[in-house]
Amino acid sequence: MWTALSGAALATMIRMELAFPGSPFFKGDSTRYLQTITAHGLIMVFFVVVPILFGGFANFLIPYHVGSKDVAYPRLNSIGFWIQPFAYLLVAKTAVLRQQFWKYYDKTSSYYPMLDKSNKRESVLGYSDSLLQLNSYKHFNEVEHNIQFKSKAPAIEGYTSATPGSFKLFFWNNVVNYPETFWYTVMRLSNQRRKKVYVTKCSDRTAVTAGWAFLTPFSCNTKYTKVGSQDLLIVAVILAGVSSTVSFTNLLITRRTLAMPGLRNRRVLLPFITISLLLTLRMLAIITPVLGASMFMLLMDRHWQTTFFEFVYGGDTVLFQHLFWFFGHPEVYVLIIPTFGIINMTLPFLNTRRVASKHHLIWAIYVMAYMGFVVWGHHMYLVGLDHRSRSLYSTITIMISLPATIKVVNWTLTLINGALKVDVVLAWSIAYILVFLVGGFTGMWLSHVALNISMHDSFFVIGHFHLMLSGVVLVGSFTGFYYYFGALFGIKYSRFFAYMHLIYYNGGIWLTFVPMFWLGFSGMPRRIHDYPAVFMGWHSMASTGHMIALVGAIFFFLMILDSHIERRVVVYSTLGLPRWHKRVQYYIFKIRYLQLVNKQLNVLPNYKIRSFLTQHYFNEYEVFKK
Repeated sequence: MWTALSGAALATMIRMELAFPGSPFFKGDSTRYLQTITAHGLIMVFFVVVPILFGGFANFLIPYHVGSKDVAYPRLNSIGFWIQPFAYLLVAKTAVLRQQFWKYYDKTSSYYPMLDKSNKRESVLGYSDSLLQLNSYKHFNEVEHNIQFKSKAPAIEGYTSATPGSFKLFFWNNVVNYPETFWYTVMRLSNQRRKKVYVTKCSDRTAVTAGWAFLTPFSCNTKYTKVGSQDLLIVAVILAGVSSTVSFTNLLITRRTLAMPGLRNRRVLLPFITISLLLTLRMLAIITPVLGASMFMLLMDRHWQTTFFEFVYGGDTVLFQHLFWFFGHPEVYVLIIPTFGIINMTLPFLNTRRVASKHHLIWAIYVMAYMGFVVWGHHMYLVGLDHRSRSLYSTITIMISLPATIKVVNWTLTLINGALKVDVVLAWSIAYILVFLVGGFTGMWLSHVALNISMHDSFFVIGHFHLMLSGVVLVGSFTGFYYYFGALFGIKYSRFFAYMHLIYYNGGIWLTFVPMFWLGFSGMPRRIHDYPAVFMGWHSMASTGHMIALVGAIFFFLMILDSHIERRVVVYSTLGLPRWHKRVQYYIFKIRYLQLVNKQLNVLPNYKIRSFLTQHYFNEYEVFKK
């Protein structure tokens, strides 16, 4: 909840900036705007949705549904949890990071000493003194523009070489007097046996990030993003990956070793939500190491002089995008498939009948997961892929509409010929199906190469994936939260605030994201904080919708508060029987049961009655007597 509130606060800053042209909120500070959208994206994906689905639902439901008291390694589970807040704080730090931050070297200039064969003085790392001289050279902006200087740059007053045997790349002996045109910061560095305070210069690009997708070459070369925000984001994503790895390992081992004997090879006996969660945990086991490896390669490119993604020195810039999106697109299904399981649970319960074709629904999520591994290229239509590759990615992406359509058809059939129990959970389920349809249709359009080329990096893409994440994933999570509210807390949710949450949140997200499609059609690019006045109408509408969705979020917290204040007892009226009000047998069963209860009431003393009967059946008996 805390991370969701912080992510929503960042989204509010974005919508306040875009509500009117002329940069009203950030006052033209494009760097701060880029920091904000980057932190918003990473927080929402890695620290809101993943903890909700796998930290919340999976930890609560998987052990219960496989017949275990707890996960296999509870302490390991705790470690996986405590990694998350630390990683989140690193990301949150970048959203407020000022441009006075630390810097120790510039990667671009570090190649010049190695090219100079005449320089014989080298440190332990193999770099000459000229590296430090280049870093402290007053015309630093010329070095930024890749102008090659002589290795023996003029020394600056106050500079002395590092102590022999120490790392000259990271340590200074003296306080260096740099020109006033550079930012200053204070670093505590260890020098021999004493700790001293050193002043070293900072670049004006330390706060720049390459966006939530870490696009190379901006993220792999400190020439563009410098040491600062980008490094914090990389470390934070690595830590989030470690946390996910700990969690999915623990839960999969729980399923493998602690499941009841009758469930170990009978997938169809598991509830839908557990089937979908276990599938997505296996997907995480495949894609998370790829993301972690790419992040480590980024760090090595930035700080250890490797050239995995540095095209100037033989690396492949597009390789990183392949690695990232091989994680990024299956991650979308990792987040959405558990919500499929939630809807597959709620619809048959609310309609008091079995779900239509359970085997086909299981088949659909497995096919969708497998196909999701081979369509990452539709994020990369404009990076120079050949036409055959783009056609292949486009075709397979469109083919994913087949299992998605099967799910929608089965949901529709499940709602037919039943006895609908009109409740908040049903309304959330219907809202989920609607937003899934629109979000899925827009995704199918973007899978087409020609349309994607015209819509790429526009607000059309923003509208699509926000409908899928802020719409499908969060609406599905809210549906599951209300569905399991009684099981989680043992009390009934507040209906009034739950309906207010439903109305305001769903109305807000539609009013926020639908205008973005028209902005994309009109040519409004993403990651731009100012725009022509002609776009103001749609942007103002989107900002208004965001504020309405925030009101819905407030009602959500009021619902939780009011529910725990009232603490009303959960009552289920169906006794687990399908279409009970259409069957005479139910009434016969009910009368016979109450006759049995009447006998027990005559035998048992009053203080044991409530221990023998559930609150529900006790109330039924009172009504029956009247």
